[in-house]
Order: sequence, then C-alpha cells, then structure tokens
Amino acid sequence: MNQEDLRTLLTNKKLVNTPLVGCTEQEVMALESKIGFKLPAVYKEFLFAVGHESGRLFQGTTVHYMNLIEIQEWARELLEENHSPMTLSNTSFVFSMHQGYEIRFFDVHMGENPPVFLWYEGMENPAAAMKLSDTFEEFLLQEIEDHSGVNWRD
Repeated sequence: MNQEDLRTLLTNKKLVNTPLVGCTEQEVMALESKIGFKLPAVYKEFLFAVGHESGRLFQGTTVHYMNLIEIQEWARELLEENHSPMTLSNTSFVFSMHQGYEIRFFDVHMGENPPVFLWYEGMENPAAAMKLSDTFEEFLLQEIEDHSGVNWRD
C-alpha cells in the first residue's frame, strides 16, 4: 500500500480528525542511520504517509516518528522488568508501544512487508511473542478496520 492509498483509506474510513502528516525522506534516512539498518518498504510508506500524525488511527499508542528511537529502549526495559526470557534481536524494530505494556514489532530480515509480532505484559507465554499478522500491510488494514468501527466523538 503506498502513502496516497493509505491517506485515502483513512479519509474514507473517517479516521482523519487532524491533518495527516508524513515523514520526509531525510527523516526516514536519519532514522535508519540511527537504528543501523534499512526499514521495510511497506513500513516506510506508512511513515511517509502518517509518520508524524495519523489522525484517529493509533490514538493512545506510541507509533509516531518522534518516539521511534525511544521505544526501542522502552521495549527492552519492559521485557527486562517482566523477567521475560524473550529478547528482541538486533534486527527487530519496535514500531508501536501501547500504554507502556504492549509492544508490536517486526524483523527487518523478514522481507519488505514482514510479519508483525506482539508481546504484552501478562501474556500466558511471556517467553515468546505471538504473530499478529502475516504482513505489516495486513496488520495496518486490520487496525484501520478496527478503529473505523468505533464511535468516535469529535
């Protein structure tokens, strides 16, 4: 899904309550430089479309550019605090943290549209993350669908 398709979908699903603001190519390149690897193409399209502001999508969840470096460390701290035997590999990228107890991530070595994994505090099996979706695009479409079914007040 390219950035224009994503913006159109968010608008059509009535998830736009503020202007959608994407990242610049320079910002994405700076992020990749800081983390030490290239991000998957589909995720970069997400950043170009709504990396700074995504409307009602992901409200209450840390997913935006300004926090992407910090949540890498926050996620590792969360796993440590919970004494989880699960670790994030050097090629895992945490793209989302919800309310300080849930992380979503992918491994950049799993392709340009990688599967998305979930780990949260209190999991039945805290030693392993569960696969949330087969691709980042599938994850994103499901999140859009889930958020568009909510009765939001302006």
